[in-house]
Amino acid sequence: MKNEDQPIICDLTVFSPATRKEMAAKVPGLFEKVQTVHELSDGFEFQFPNEPGMFLALADFVEHERQCCPFFHFTLRVPPNAGLLSLRMTGGEGVKAYVEATWQDLRRAVSRQLVQTGQGDDLDEAITRAAPILASTINKAGVSLE
Repeated sequence: MKNEDQPIICDLTVFSPATRKEMAAKVPGLFEKVQTVHELSDGFEFQFPNEPGMFLALADFVEHERQCCPFFHFTLRVPPNAGLLSLRMTGGEGVKAYVEATWQDLRRAVSRQLVQTGQGDDLDEAITRAAPILASTINKAGVSLE
């Protein structure tokens, strides 16, 4: 299946319950460190501090995220002279709107099945922690769905 043909749904059921919880715990801490966000025509670019361990944390995020969200095109950029690291999350038609909708209101995205967490999986605490961080991050790009 081509990337363009992928449904635009984050399917966390591809992971074991332990991995889902681990990723749900890591992602908010990673995105709390975002310095700036640039809106692109087909997605977003998130810039992170160039500090020890950050590149590996971003690579780990991409390694997992590409499994549950195969519709994304990820690009990690490392500039010279200790500039900000960047993570681009882009894709085909609908991907940018998916990020906006999901990150602005994570709880609603889960209830609408834009993010599938798995039957009986209790990620309430992780979603409660992640929701305001993701909303704050995407708002750095000046995005508002209101």
